[in-house]
Order: sequence, then structure tokens, then C-alpha cells
Amino acid sequence: MLDIRDVSFGYGRRGEVLRSVSLHVPQARIVGMIGSNGSGKTTLINLVCDVLDLREGSITMLGRKHTSAEAKTGIMHVGGNDDVPAFLTGWEYVSTLARLYGVRADRSEVGRMFALFGMEGVQDRLIDSYSHGMRKKTQLCCAFLLHCPLTIVDETLNGIDIDAWYLCVEQFLRMRGRGLSMLICSHDFALLERTTDQIVLLRNGRMSAPLPTRSIIDGYGGIAEWYRVRTLEAEP
Repeated sequence: MLDIRDVSFGYGRRGEVLRSVSLHVPQARIVGMIGSNGSGKTTLINLVCDVLDLREGSITMLGRKHTSAEAKTGIMHVGGNDDVPAFLTGWEYVSTLARLYGVRADRSEVGRMFALFGMEGVQDRLIDSYSHGMRKKTQLCCAFLLHCPLTIVDETLNGIDIDAWYLCVEQFLRMRGRGLSMLICSHDFALLERTTDQIVLLRNGRMSAPLPTRSIIDGYGGIAEWYRVRTLEAEP
């Protein structure tokens, strides 16, 4: 599915943010990536999505170079902000995004997904009238409706209500059941424990080897304790 090999990247005087990072996201698996603010998680995602120019290393998606149209239409990136076009209705936003991915949105299916997330009929209103939480749920609805081979979720669940949180857990697992993959970047360890198959830690620009989430829970009682131990061990 997604293969990242020996990727390094820096921002001029700041020096290297990523140092020979490698990561594999298999088909029908959910991988959680954790790390402190500034560890390079968003930089890595921007490289995968071709927002930043890759200078060293390689990234392939579905066996194709990440800059190719085939690779890009295989990835749905749902970011941490709520930047969605305020001049469109929810339906217009979803259907426009679907066309960009080469698929046709079904109005009734969109309506059902919005209703599932407590927004019945809202898809026909301008996004300008949406609250922050509604905009976040609209972004997530797009991911659940488009069924891309890989969905990258970067702190997207910040700002949604608890009911929507549980619905997202269910939808993530359903996506995996359909053979789709996910990369979830989050500080929400409860979410990661409920949904992911593997966890990787990005720290000081370097990526850890993946560990099964179940083994982390069994060995440490949860991701939080594992993270604490790992970061303490790394201290000089």
C-alpha cells in the first residue's frame, strides 16, 4: 500500500526534521503514528501528499510514485483544521471532492451519512453556517463516503462531540473491514487503542519500528505508559 523509505527532510536553518524515516502501511491495516508537537508528523504527511517536495528517499503508493495521479487519487488526507469552502453546501463539497477523485457521489448516501452524524438535512445548507464541529464531521463524512485505498487522519477528531467520536471508531473499523488502510496521527491514545493494528513513534526525526497495538496494551497497560517509558529511555 504505502511505502516510505529512507526519507530525510529539513527546513533550512532548522536543520533536519526527518532523518532516514521509513514506514510501511499494509493493505487493510490501521497504523497509528504518535509523537510530540514538532516531531515531524505533519511534515511527513505533507511529503506523502506531495505538498512538500521530496528531496531524499522514496515514497510509493499502490506501487506508484507518490507524485503520480494514480497515487494521489488513492489517498484521502483529512487534516487537523476545519478549512472547507464556506461558499459551498455540504452536498456540493462532497460531490466536488468525489469528482476530483474520479467517483460519483450519491445524494441519498451523503444524506444518510450526514444524518448518522447528527446532521440530518444539513448537507443542503451553506458550510458558512456550520459550527467547527460540523465542519470537522463533514470532512470525516467525505472520508467515509469516498472509500479511498488509504485515508490519512491528522488530529481530525479534535473538536467533535463524544457521539461522533464513537461513530468514527466504528467507521474506521468498517473501512479496514472493506480492505482499506488508514494512517492515524493523534495524541488521542484511547482512539488509537480501539482502532489501530500497529503503532509507530516519531521522535527527534526518527521513526521507531512498528509494534502491534495489542502487544503494547498487554505489556504496558496502554499506549500512554509505553510512550512514557520509551521517551524516558531516550533521555540522556
